[in-house]
Amino acid sequence: MTNEEKRLLVISNSLDIIEELKEKLKKDEHPFIFETCESSSHALDIMYSTPPDLIIINQALADDKWERLCNRIKRDTIFNNLPIILMIQPKTNIYKIDWENAPVDDYLQRPFTTEDLWLRLSLALSRAVRNRDSNPLTLLPGNYSISRQLQLRIDRKAQFSVGYVDLDNFKSYNDKYGFLRGDEIIKITARLLTNSVHKLHSNDSFVGHIGGDDFVFIVPPNLTDTVCSEIISDFDLIIGNFYDEDDRTQGFIDSINRKGQKERYPIISLSIAVISNEYYPITHIGQISAIAAEIKKRAKAIPGSSCAKDLRRSI
Repeated sequence: MTNEEKRLLVISNSLDIIEELKEKLKKDEHPFIFETCESSSHALDIMYSTPPDLIIINQALADDKWERLCNRIKRDTIFNNLPIILMIQPKTNIYKIDWENAPVDDYLQRPFTTEDLWLRLSLALSRAVRNRDSNPLTLLPGNYSISRQLQLRIDRKAQFSVGYVDLDNFKSYNDKYGFLRGDEIIKITARLLTNSVHKLHSNDSFVGHIGGDDFVFIVPPNLTDTVCSEIISDFDLIIGNFYDEDDRTQGFIDSINRKGQKERYPIISLSIAVISNEYYPITHIGQISAIAAEIKKRAKAIPGSSCAKDLRRSI
């Protein structure tokens, strides 16, 4: 976990627990902004005014109020990914708790050490970041992880190539066949990218999902051509299977464009824009995004599936 201060909300009617947590999480040692409350209603007020990053809730709240409160949090569209740790009393038999249906993400049983507490909190926060970042459809890492992976390579001054992958004519397909069939294409594209990159057996590779029909992969520069060729070849081989026979045979579909006019669209193809620091220095992520926008236009101008590379060289 980073040294950035995180907001911790402790919900407990026991002052002993609150004081114990405060003692074990002294601010000079662990970067937490510490807030406490004794009731469910007060907890909700705090959450909506100053949202926490993590919650510790005391199992000993009267009349199973902890469970009702946690269920309410997990049903909330804003806070359903908020990590909740249940504080369990010393004599509680943890094996009798229905963990499968318990609306919490982890537990701590008293007594516990400072190290145990810190590890549980760190793991809960790290897991929450991963869960929020993962694309719900493809389960691939999202924009936070993509930015982090790029920044790590920039900071290490490592050589890398990043490929921005985009599906052409995908909107017209969705308009005709519906988003459920469109989602199947998104999922198979994610699988093709992952498999192609995985075959490289490179520890310095990565695949992420920006969102919609946009993906990213990062590979060492010497492997770029190999992975691009395989992605395009495999995609073109299977994409026809997602069309009805008549459309597949004629090689296009008729759909309505954004002007409300009927237009003919080819079978979906795939465009890859590749940016690398092999011959040209990249010092920040914004530089990659700016170059990518330019190279994507070039790739999309090529009929069918294609790969376009940034040709910049240092002077």
